Amino acid sequence: MSRTLEQSVLLDVQTPLSERITAAFSSGGALAKSVTGYRPREGQTAFSLEVAKTIESSGTLIAEAGTGTGKTFAYLTPALLAGVTCVISTAGKPLQDQLFKKDLPALQKALGTPVRVSLLKGRANYVCLYRLELARSGGMLPEQNSYVKLRLIERFAHTSQTGDRSELGSVPEDDRLWPMVTSTRENCLGKERCPKYDECFVKKAREAALESQVVVVNHHLYLSSMALRQQSDAIDGMLPKASLTVIDEAHQLPGIASNFFGTSFSTYEIEDVANEARMLGRLKAQDGAAWDTLHDAAVKAVRELRLAVHGIGLQEGDRKAIWDVPRFGELSPGLGRLIQTFADLGEALHANKGRDNDIDTLAERHAQVLDEMKLWEPILKQFRDGKPEDGKIKTGERVRWIEVTQTSVRFNNTPLSFSDEFKKLREAEGGSWVFTSATLSSDGDFSHFKSELGIGDDCRSLTWDSPFKYWEQGCFYLPRIPAPANNTIEHTRRVVEATWPIIRAAGGRTFLLCTSLAAVEEASRCLAAKLESNGYPFPLLVQGSRPKMALIEEFRNVGNAILVGSMSFWEGVDVKGDALSLVIIDKIPFAPPNDPVGAARCEAIREKGGNPFFMMTLPEAVISLKQGAGRLIRSEEDRGMLVLCDSRVVEKGYGQTVIRSLPDFFKTRREEKALQFFLAPAQFAEGLYRR
Repeated sequence: MSRTLEQSVLLDVQTPLSERITAAFSSGGALAKSVTGYRPREGQTAFSLEVAKTIESSGTLIAEAGTGTGKTFAYLTPALLAGVTCVISTAGKPLQDQLFKKDLPALQKALGTPVRVSLLKGRANYVCLYRLELARSGGMLPEQNSYVKLRLIERFAHTSQTGDRSELGSVPEDDRLWPMVTSTRENCLGKERCPKYDECFVKKAREAALESQVVVVNHHLYLSSMALRQQSDAIDGMLPKASLTVIDEAHQLPGIASNFFGTSFSTYEIEDVANEARMLGRLKAQDGAAWDTLHDAAVKAVRELRLAVHGIGLQEGDRKAIWDVPRFGELSPGLGRLIQTFADLGEALHANKGRDNDIDTLAERHAQVLDEMKLWEPILKQFRDGKPEDGKIKTGERVRWIEVTQTSVRFNNTPLSFSDEFKKLREAEGGSWVFTSATLSSDGDFSHFKSELGIGDDCRSLTWDSPFKYWEQGCFYLPRIPAPANNTIEHTRRVVEATWPIIRAAGGRTFLLCTSLAAVEEASRCLAAKLESNGYPFPLLVQGSRPKMALIEEFRNVGNAILVGSMSFWEGVDVKGDALSLVIIDKIPFAPPNDPVGAARCEAIREKGGNPFFMMTLPEAVISLKQGAGRLIRSEEDRGMLVLCDSRVVEKGYGQTVIRSLPDFFKTRREEKALQFFLAPAQFAEGLYRR
């Protein structure tokens, strides 16, 4: 690759890294000359220089960078110019794809750094050639038109270099066929058993990652890789040893880590294992056991346990710590029967060991689920006998809780804190660390984020404000309605009534973000009635009616829609331009008081003499609220209004912490001023500095 003189200077290791970074980000530098739409940003350059210091000192940087700072270029530029091996972990696939397909190629071209870069996703994102062959020969496809889609996937698998299913847009991401033609950790046959191992897309992706200087992964895969590295001297074919680890979208890491370090089993898993055992038994070991009988017994026991769960008063949607379920011990006989029938199925699988690789793999998965189930048996017996070990259950390091959904019951064992485990992973990995997001602090305080991940005071915590002119681009409106009480439905009705004039003035173009699914349902019902009485001037899009990305795409294309969604729409959604001009948030997103994990963590803080509201509840709510507010202004040209329908920000002492954490919009409580923002923008601009 031929380089320009300017690029050669940037890559000259004799020149201090800080000087090369400053040159790259300058108004006449490599980025300005190569990247379309690039403009120098003081915060971006400062962030990048801090990353350089972190690399050179093998330190830790917590970097909160406001929307529009350009954080990906800020951390990628020093990584590329320093020539270090870098692992970048993100929360979701959209940012993974953006980094790999857009940001990294643009930077490599601008800087002249032809280093090897890889994208690594979880197994379920790659076509499994063996399971594809199994699906074709098995003849049991989920839908009538699955045969057409199967042929598309087969054609894709024969021509694709990566096998990444996101590259095949003609088969929807949520299609029921995908689980049949992709693998999971539990059903992957592995090197010793899989006849397609040499051609495996996952194997090739991992091999490429090990040979790359920059690897882009997601948080769950990253945690899995680090845990495997601790358990074994081998790298296990996943990630290279990194000199620099960047955790992007770092605000999501605690939630993902909590699930990762926890354990669970569900009735859905048990039925899934039983169904697969029956299918494999019929196909590959018909004489090996009475597969139908064993399957039916396990499924019958599952259904009896689910009936027992409902019989003790638990309902769909419940998430309760086991000590908050008065009749929890009554589940003991049902779990005992389920364990016995499931163990009988396992004995049949082990009796046929060696006859087929799929059966052997399923037997190992079965054993893992059964082991987790058995851990719950003595707990249930303690409750049945009226002698639960309250001290160990309530004040231990983990919380046991039960979750009921429409199709399953899940028994969870979640750590109250994973900071020690994550700290050990970081120490074992070594090198430099950068944690970054637009939302990591509460009013500039990073204490909560640091404590959750076990990050000590030897790190540097810095904030770079957004370059957007929020005072001129946006307005914050706080309607004069009562503070939310326990009646979610009544508050939601007030929200719609108070904001309907603003929605009309905005011409639709609205996100209504709710803190619960019940609020989504009621808000969409109220808005539908408003739209009907006004001749349906704006399309109404509601979470759950279609896949999330389909709703977002229609919202962008229509240009005047109202979208009603819950927490899944509070982040990772980027709508630039006029299509989104109004973001309404129904209330401060405090975690529900009956959340079993949150309640247990609050109790643990209280027992140590701390204040759980100010140490955990408020910081987490502020970070979530900042994410929701961040949907509004996404570029220098955007203009919009944030409406928060929660008067507690002016009635409670903590309200100023909330207000100071939000963008510095012009603020008003007067409806006429809010309407002026949309109906008479010139007059609004003239009065910006008059309350």
